[in-house]
Amino acid sequence: MDKAKRLKMKLNKDKLKKQLQKSQELKATLQQKSSTSGKKEKSKINKTLVKKIVAEENKKTKTDAKDDKLTPLQQKFKKKLAGAQFRWINEQLYTLDSKSAYKLINDKPELFSIYHEGFRSQVESWPSNPVDIFINQIKNIKEPVIIADMGCGDAKIAQTFENDKQKTIHSFDLISENKYVTACDISKTPLKKNSVDIVIFCLSLMGVNFIQFLKEAHRILKQGGKLKIAEVVSRFTDMNEFIATLNNMGFKLLKKNDKNKMFVLFEFKKLDKNENNNTKKNNTNTGTNDEKVLLKPCLYKKR
Repeated sequence: MDKAKRLKMKLNKDKLKKQLQKSQELKATLQQKSSTSGKKEKSKINKTLVKKIVAEENKKTKTDAKDDKLTPLQQKFKKKLAGAQFRWINEQLYTLDSKSAYKLINDKPELFSIYHEGFRSQVESWPSNPVDIFINQIKNIKEPVIIADMGCGDAKIAQTFENDKQKTIHSFDLISENKYVTACDISKTPLKKNSVDIVIFCLSLMGVNFIQFLKEAHRILKQGGKLKIAEVVSRFTDMNEFIATLNNMGFKLLKKNDKNKMFVLFEFKKLDKNENNNTKKNNTNTGTNDEKVLLKPCLYKKR
């Protein structure tokens, strides 16, 4: 091979080597760009997530911040407005039947929150809260028990015994504010007949058809099951008539506690058929008229 050919081959070899080197450099550059782009995208996503979290936190504190900026006079008017809303909702719940109340609250769920916020502020001024009394009674029950909490609000009883496997709590109200509550008209719960050991009405005999609530309690209670009621003292037109009405529905009064100036506590037992027949024979006060006003609406005066 002559010198010219050898030189040409060398030049071609060097040329290929340089092209290969450029190709590798280009590949490395593209990989680097791709990596940088991915990091930027990830950074962008993280920034978006942070913005969302911050926005949510700002949203939560926005109302409080606005309240801080209100003048004392504006705060006073706002409090009056909240009180007026509570009184209106309260009046509806006491003067409507449960079917109409269920429709009202489910059409405008925000009314339920407004009502319970107002209700909690009212109960805070009481010497004690009846739901806490019921909770303490339930704590003393050692055997397995099934409880129906009728008109439960935020289901404080169910939340208290969430991890107690001995206690099964069914919580019912007009709307479900959390995972513990089943939304329904409490005159017609989804529970089976004779399936519950205890039924609780804690300040929840509110509709004009509250007698239907008590009949539903009788349907779902087992024989010998307990009916526990806490009700505002001022609602009773005739407490003996109220007790007589429950007697004729198949309940026997076991305990009554009227020591608290705000509310009365009752505990009834569901009688079996023989006991119920004997009670009706011995009871001269019929107390069976659903139309008779046994409980007045609990209406708050404007302040």
